[in-house]
Amino acid sequence: MFLRFVITEIDSDSKQPQGLFVAAYTLLESGELSPDEYEQLHEILTWFSKNLRAPDVKSAKAIFWFKPDANDCVNKMWDLVQLLRFHGYLVEMQKYRMLRKIIYEDSLQVAAVPSRLDVK
Repeated sequence: MFLRFVITEIDSDSKQPQGLFVAAYTLLESGELSPDEYEQLHEILTWFSKNLRAPDVKSAKAIFWFKPDANDCVNKMWDLVQLLRFHGYLVEMQKYRMLRKIIYEDSLQVAAVPSRLDVK
């Protein structure tokens, strides 16, 4: 099962719901956070920058999904979900059993171009 955390805003490139990292960096730069919230969000994003590879994927339409055994990443995403929801973001978790057009893969994640053949 592949997992993806999204907000309700649609990404202009992929035409899919936007991922949490875009929302998190937007919130971080917004000036709307208290000092404690800013530090908390900065710590979460720093953890991801140290523990999750950010590959250079050539397709602007590709979206990233966590693999089933990326437990530490998924647990840390819930911390991010909580903070984003507190600031009014509507966050959902998507689950797919199969992704057809995978263009990148490592031990924790895949990047896939959305396809009608993907299986929820």
